[in-house]
Amino acid sequence: MVTLHAAEVELLAMTARDMVTIIQEPPEGEVRDRLYPRAYLDPTEEKAQGEFDALVHDELVRSRAAALQAIVGGLEAAAPNSRGVIKIALRPDQEMQWLTAVNDARLVIGTALGVSEDGDTDYARDDPRFEYGVLYGWLTQLHFELVTLMLDEIGAAGSDDGDGHETGSSGA
Repeated sequence: MVTLHAAEVELLAMTARDMVTIIQEPPEGEVRDRLYPRAYLDPTEEKAQGEFDALVHDELVRSRAAALQAIVGGLEAAAPNSRGVIKIALRPDQEMQWLTAVNDARLVIGTALGVSEDGDTDYARDDPRFEYGVLYGWLTQLHFELVTLMLDEIGAAGSDDGDGHETGSSGA
């Protein structure tokens, strides 16, 4: 179960819509390279790389765009309760779509920000990267919660005491 506040729903839907465009037509450079890394690092393997791209690139674009569009569709179909909270029950295939889409958004934003493993995204409010740093942090937390949800379900499937868990930045 994903639990989000109305403002988070709006932010996630906007981010997912923007990401569809980026996934379909990524800018040249680091963002494109991060989303679609080379299968062959050896520069003498350009022919093999071209063949690989011909086989998988279009399907990868389609599946990523479908995952993002599924998020938007799920968010648009959900109705908030009286406190402005939206709860969305995800099937296992939807959980994987959400996980993939949130990770893709993190990859794009993190690459644009130049985030590294030891990098910090706590930018000052007057820094032009501030809002994207906050978005990156929120997406990272949502990604973590989705992974935790899936791992909990795997554990719950193997035991009799699994009671299901919720995820979302508003808490479980």
